[in-house]
Amino acid sequence: MRFDSTADVYRFLDSLPSFQVQGASAARLGLDRIRSFCDVMGNPEQKVPFIHIAGTNGKGSVGAMLALVYERAGYRCGLYSSPHLEQVNERIRINRRMIPDSGFLHFFQSYGMEMVRMDLSYFEITTAAAFWWFAEQKADIALLETGLGGRLDATNVVVPEVSVITSISHDHQNFLGRTRAEIAIEKGGIIKPGRPVVLGRMPTSARKILEDMALQSGSVVRDVRELHPRHIMKKGLYKESDQNSKNDRKSGSPDSRGSVYRITEGDMRMAIASDLSAPVHRWNIAAARLTTRLLNYRFPVSPALFASALEKTGESGLLRGRFERLSPQLPWYFDGAHNPEAVRELMEHIRRQDWGCSPVIVLSIMKDKAQKKILKPFSVFKKNYYYRLEMERAADIALITPYLTNIQSLPPDEDEITEIFKRFTKQVVIFTGSFYFYGVVKRWISRIIKAE
Repeated sequence: MRFDSTADVYRFLDSLPSFQVQGASAARLGLDRIRSFCDVMGNPEQKVPFIHIAGTNGKGSVGAMLALVYERAGYRCGLYSSPHLEQVNERIRINRRMIPDSGFLHFFQSYGMEMVRMDLSYFEITTAAAFWWFAEQKADIALLETGLGGRLDATNVVVPEVSVITSISHDHQNFLGRTRAEIAIEKGGIIKPGRPVVLGRMPTSARKILEDMALQSGSVVRDVRELHPRHIMKKGLYKESDQNSKNDRKSGSPDSRGSVYRITEGDMRMAIASDLSAPVHRWNIAAARLTTRLLNYRFPVSPALFASALEKTGESGLLRGRFERLSPQLPWYFDGAHNPEAVRELMEHIRRQDWGCSPVIVLSIMKDKAQKKILKPFSVFKKNYYYRLEMERAADIALITPYLTNIQSLPPDEDEITEIFKRFTKQVVIFTGSFYFYGVVKRWISRIIKAE
């Protein structure tokens, strides 16, 4: 196959089985293919220092935080993350800038025939492209998120400077194991001999398994609990001159509140004022801070710089889809809560708000996520809507109603949807479920704003 243009590249990628369409079966776990392809490329994965991040939840947030910290410290910092929300280029960044189309085209023109011959998966190709781009651009350090699990994930060909495991919970159990213990073993596969590991908040049983794996590998373990992280919602962190700040204060939206996250390092207490608001970020910040401390000998980061780098994490564009306000004109938010732990965190976050009324919930999930633990919590809300995405994996409303009876199905016609949501432009609306829902919601909002 020839790759004469970026259109050829994206046409080829779209033709491949992807997690978005086929689910975890598209992952094709195993390291043989990616190792062989890395050899063909001259092993770029060995030319950049990596921090490898796994976890059921939180790995995207920790990766984004570390990327902002190292960029602020003056390093060229790569970030590889998944899934993308609107375009595949989002997965590969250096100092927040996505790999350009020209970069992708160059990669495919250099190695496209080999990747076709070796029958690489979608995720293997994007992982290899990240290795190549970071090496080509001479990144000083790079953050590498696993796609699925860890032990057999395509990213696991690197020998990282530090491994980070943010959390262990139930997700993708058909591939990673039915119990937290089995899932911990899979994610713990990123621990490498003699390389330190940072452990996030997780059940004691999972933590013990990972500690034992680290001990067998001769790896030092640091635990987020060492820093005693705390979260404090605090008003007044936004200036009156900020866009929409006065209206936000009246509506009680989270944007009118900043947060202070506190961690304790020995005798020193660090207060981090941030535009983030979710309590769970206290654990993510603690994991990021422990990681920077472990690498301080090579990539120095002062406490003051660390704190200042996280002041505008939400505005950075690296945490889209994590309780993100979607438009300054509308009090509408998106949160990609798609497993039980993430739903619990979302519910806790909602309970802490003082909106004065129940938000409207709009769900869209995949078939394998139509579970009681994911859906039942939303029954407390008065207005729930469901939208079925136009993809094979998407759950039908019939899979939702056994666990969530007070829910209405949205029509497929976008004109009708626009008319429905015009009624809610002054209400808090939370779109949640699958990250693949994000692009659809953004399109709806564009239509609604233009119609007003």
